[in-house]
Amino acid sequence: MIALAADLGLLALLGGLFGLDRRAAFQLMISQPVVAVPALGLVFGQWQAAVWLGCTLQLLWMSAVLYGANTPPNETVGALTCAGIALLYGRHVGPVDDPVLALSVLLGAPTALLGRAADQRLDRAGQALAARADAAAEAGDLRALARVPLAGLARVFGIHAVLIAAGAAVGLLLTWGLRVAIGPTLEMGLAALTRYLIPALGLGVTLAAVRRRRGLALGVAFFVVVLLVLGELDPGALL
Repeated sequence: MIALAADLGLLALLGGLFGLDRRAAFQLMISQPVVAVPALGLVFGQWQAAVWLGCTLQLLWMSAVLYGANTPPNETVGALTCAGIALLYGRHVGPVDDPVLALSVLLGAPTALLGRAADQRLDRAGQALAARADAAAEAGDLRALARVPLAGLARVFGIHAVLIAAGAAVGLLLTWGLRVAIGPTLEMGLAALTRYLIPALGLGVTLAAVRRRRGLALGVAFFVVVLLVLGELDPGALL
């Protein structure tokens, strides 16, 4: 339990940092699932599962684009929660097989909606911070003015850290119980979900967002690369 608590703390720390990159700071795109999830896989020693999750979740949330006043589902919260469930299961419970991957996506993905609700609250809180900054500037209080951006960053970090760690903890418990309880038929269904349905859904979301042929070609090439990395495609079949 101590080791699990330590890993949840590490997940919260990394989740908060990746959450900052999404809108509040940096914006180096490391908050995207295809980057953040494999990075978690390196930290937690579950590289292959993390590559599948990162690539697949990136496809699923390809349409979650930040622009203007649009507030899409928070793909960073959703993806890192899914990854946290699967990777912590692999470290503390058992092997990360196809049913576990399917359960991690099914249980973790809805937290993206919680992340969107949190983003909306942060936007409203940001207006209050802007008013504080205006008041500090008018009063000539440079120290108070300097604390305003730090307060905003701390809120973003804290909310992402709590949502991801709490979602992963609850999802891990549910995955643990469900994986033991499911029978052979449901196990086969979850395996099919992992190998075929979830990737197909991700491709459908991605292709729906494509407006140019070049983007379509890149999407197909990306999918082939993922299959090659996961060992699901024989390179000789492409020749």
